[in-house]
Amino acid sequence: MGFFRIGAAAGILLLAGSAGHAATDAYSINLGPVARTNATHFTALGRGSADAALDGKTLTITGKFSGLISPATDAHLCVGGGIGVEGECTGGPSLTVTRDTKGDLSGTIALNSQQMAALPQGRLYVQINSEKAPAPAGNLWGWILAAHETVGQDVPQQGHWFLPQYDMPKSAEHGSTHPLAGEKNS
Repeated sequence: MGFFRIGAAAGILLLAGSAGHAATDAYSINLGPVARTNATHFTALGRGSADAALDGKTLTITGKFSGLISPATDAHLCVGGGIGVEGECTGGPSLTVTRDTKGDLSGTIALNSQQMAALPQGRLYVQINSEKAPAPAGNLWGWILAAHETVGQDVPQQGHWFLPQYDMPKSAEHGSTHPLAGEKNS
């Protein structure tokens, strides 16, 4: 009986010790061309996707892109005014990007307090600049949103559809028109 109590106590201590570690949160990034204008219509093309994981205050991003008209020059983490709203990339952390029309995107960033607050609001995004679509507008933008199922074109979505403005936990619109599973509107 004494052995069982010692084993149970050790198990509880092990679980309690692991509870202090932050869980890793998963995010998805869908990279697409910047907003279309007469100036960007023929220069800002391409697509890409990336995964991001937050472990404590460390955000790790890995992804791919292709279809750029000119080689990528640099990539940055930016803070916008909201989901889909352009923001500020100046001074934002740099990411590693293949200097070609297709390639890889990666980086590990220690988020500051402003970036930590912006992440659950859906206000953080990645911007890839290229030779013919340089900063400040850039070539590809992609908001960092909670990981979600993505279905292909012409494939019916089953169950809950991911709606970024409503499904990001701290976005301005979250819960404004419908409660999410397990939540109540006040």
